[in-house]
Amino acid sequence: MNPKQLKRIAIALVVILVLWGLAEILGGRPDDTELSLVLPVLQETDLDSMVIEAEADTTALSRDGDTWTVNGFETSRDAMDELFAALGDSTESELAATSPLVHQRMGVDSAGGIRLTFFSEGSAVASVIFGKSGRTYDSRYVRRDDGAFVYLYEGDLVRMVDRKPNDWRDKRIVDVNPDSVYRVVAGRAGERYTLRRQGDQWVFDTGETADSAAIHRMLQQYETLDATGFPTGAQLDSVDLESPDREVALFGSAGDTLAALLFDSTNVAYWVQKASGGYVYRVLSWRVDQMVPADST
Repeated sequence: MNPKQLKRIAIALVVILVLWGLAEILGGRPDDTELSLVLPVLQETDLDSMVIEAEADTTALSRDGDTWTVNGFETSRDAMDELFAALGDSTESELAATSPLVHQRMGVDSAGGIRLTFFSEGSAVASVIFGKSGRTYDSRYVRRDDGAFVYLYEGDLVRMVDRKPNDWRDKRIVDVNPDSVYRVVAGRAGERYTLRRQGDQWVFDTGETADSAAIHRMLQQYETLDATGFPTGAQLDSVDLESPDREVALFGSAGDTLAALLFDSTNVAYWVQKASGGYVYRVLSWRVDQMVPADST
């Protein structure tokens, strides 16, 4: 065998070794490799808390009986139902890599990924790290916190780990059936007006007949009133509801208070709080204009 042939063989062996190394890093599958990441089946009653740790913030979900809170605030029941539906999904995942050398590139390293940890009776029962997006919008690379293998996971849980703490909060302010309202007291710009239901019509306290269709449109705003957000700590310090820019109270047939709200205006929205106190919410200005219209409408 001449030197030229030996050189070709050596080059071929180097190429084979390089390809084998890449296969081990990016997708090698030894016999003992778990080919699919299967998250544990977790019921709501199995857990007492969950923590989502991202680079920008930490979301801590805690259960007390049937009630969940997020960073100390009440959660949306719909958001929690979506989460447990996603955890009950039997979606399997595809093995993507077996070497820690690719963790940073796939975003599943401890520093760059989003860690989701489940706790039961104060002890962690499962912890996974979500990394970069995969081939589709609802897929993401993921690995167990204590494992080296990386999987391509598809399912609703992918988008839920991106939620910010406020995204988990209960945004419902009030929900009032328009047909249950018999009196409205509203104030804006220092002026107040009162409307009363009389049979099928509405009248002002002055006795003037009001536009019943316009009032129905106004009351529909309270049927399902959800906030668009919440103030930051600095914004909350500047909220002034001692002298509200607008206010409204809805009363039932027996004079019972169905809803009472105070409004403080900003450039494009209002801060809203129940007259009885509690959380402060953000509602866009165009909707507040429909909730507390001028009496001329």
